[in-house]
Amino acid sequence: MSDEMDLAVLAESFAEVLGAEWPREKAIAWAETAGVTYQAELWTAMAGLGWTALTAPEAQGGLGLGTDAALRLHMALGAAVAPAPMLGTTLAVELLARAGTEEQQAAWLPGLADGSIRVAFAAPDDRPLAADGAAVSGTVADLLDAASATHLFLRATRGGQSGWLVVAADASGVEIARQPFVDTTRAFGTVTLDNAGADGDAYIACAASAEDAVTRAGMLAIAGDSQGGGEAVLAATIEYLKVREQFGVPIGSFQALKHRVADHQTALVASRELLEYAAGLPADHPQALLYALSAKQHATRTAAEVARDAIQLHGGVGFTAEFVPHLYLKRAKVNEALWGIRAAALDRIADMLEAA
Repeated sequence: MSDEMDLAVLAESFAEVLGAEWPREKAIAWAETAGVTYQAELWTAMAGLGWTALTAPEAQGGLGLGTDAALRLHMALGAAVAPAPMLGTTLAVELLARAGTEEQQAAWLPGLADGSIRVAFAAPDDRPLAADGAAVSGTVADLLDAASATHLFLRATRGGQSGWLVVAADASGVEIARQPFVDTTRAFGTVTLDNAGADGDAYIACAASAEDAVTRAGMLAIAGDSQGGGEAVLAATIEYLKVREQFGVPIGSFQALKHRVADHQTALVASRELLEYAAGLPADHPQALLYALSAKQHATRTAAEVARDAIQLHGGVGFTAEFVPHLYLKRAKVNEALWGIRAAALDRIADMLEAA
């Protein structure tokens, strides 16, 4: 079986399980749930199927698969608008595999692989904490999945070198306040550290190459989430156009609506091609990060535009809680802003192209 077929089968298995474990009806009902940070039963099912172990090294209980496999998982989670804190796991595994010591890998990778560790992972461009002493104080705002995490991977510096500080969410001196958020499929929080422990084993120093690899993995995962969501909301919209009637005929037969759907489909196909190409590049490819940044900006913007028009194509009911387009639009707009707003990312892409 070819690698391409392996990935297709893997993607199909993700979609099949999520279709059974997290159907559209559950996603709609979840939007009305208050105060719950993640879906524990779904997370347990994902861990039991080995999804949390997808990219972890085999020596630490993982499956040892690559970035392109992780992309398919994040696409499936985006398509299901699943409230599962998978991004932190993907990034923590990437960081530990590239920059962690043997002791750090042994301490955290097995728990990441079996799902017992859930991570809130700070973006590389977050303002770093000063972690030169035995304790650290400071505030980290707008941290994705902070409210559901068992461990926090926070941006920090030590001895003039950048990296991530790993702090247990229930450690002394750590306080996490959940932030109310319009995207109910995910939870954000503000982390306050007050003389929290920061011993040497809790700090992962990160060279520029490893930091680029983590950035690349994050961009591809966020882009994949958006790509899956864009494709799913367009499919749901097409279903609706086939059954909603006006003037005695399905509105999907109207030429103007057909053209809008075709435009969205074309944009999503182009976005997927770019994304899959970016994920298929080796991490050490000289343009790996450039393509990941480009794919993230293109996929997140495309998905947001598709979700926005999906609401319009649904008509008045597109704004109601009983239909799914609003869930995808909220998630897509958050993805656009995660790990840097569009203007800043495009500036970085331009700088990289100019330097090439």
